[in-house]
Amino acid sequence: MKQTQKKSSKDENTPWMKWAYVGVALLVAVAMVGTYLAPMFEKKQTADIGSMALIGYTIRAEDGRPLVTTDQNLLTSEYEKGNLVLLTSGIEIPVGAQISGENVAPVPILYPEITGFNGFGLLGFEANAISAGLVGMQTGETRAVTFSYGANDLEVNLSREDADGIGLNFTETEVGDQVPLGFTASPDVPVGNETNQTPALRFGKVTDKTSDTLVIMYRYGSAEVTLNSITG
Repeated sequence: MKQTQKKSSKDENTPWMKWAYVGVALLVAVAMVGTYLAPMFEKKQTADIGSMALIGYTIRAEDGRPLVTTDQNLLTSEYEKGNLVLLTSGIEIPVGAQISGENVAPVPILYPEITGFNGFGLLGFEANAISAGLVGMQTGETRAVTFSYGANDLEVNLSREDADGIGLNFTETEVGDQVPLGFTASPDVPVGNETNQTPALRFGKVTDKTSDTLVIMYRYGSAEVTLNSITG
């Protein structure tokens, strides 16, 4: 009888123990799900006019080709295709600000190593478009921004002597070629290195060529901008 009572007592407790284990497992599962879902319900920061934003970006030519990027994966894939792309770090920019469209802001180039230039030249037109496009963006969001240059053609005419003087081989340069141009921070000296200032680099596209002149367009098409964080 004693043995029977002990066995009966054990059998009666077993279901309760199983339920207890299930309950503990459910609590652990709920805790884990809560941990993973918590970031989804966190309120993301929004870029408001007057705040400062840290962004990543890819600037593309009018034909969609990437020219400058902060995305190392994109850089690698383009180099594998034989395309030259500049790698820069993210930049801090005011949200909804306006500056002179002709201003040139040099952005440091991380790769490749290029001598003779003080970074990549971001024009005021482009900075304004990016700044305006940031308004209302949330952290982690990516948005396409189209550049508008108004009535500015952003073209330069170079004589054979001027082209050779800034390192372009006039004879070998053809329509459609991407060529490097140097821009100073002063809009009064847009091309070349006629001052003591180290110029910023921009890619230009040869749109026309005669026996003694080159026409080079240096406007771009758009930028893919990612809002990494609000810094102020």
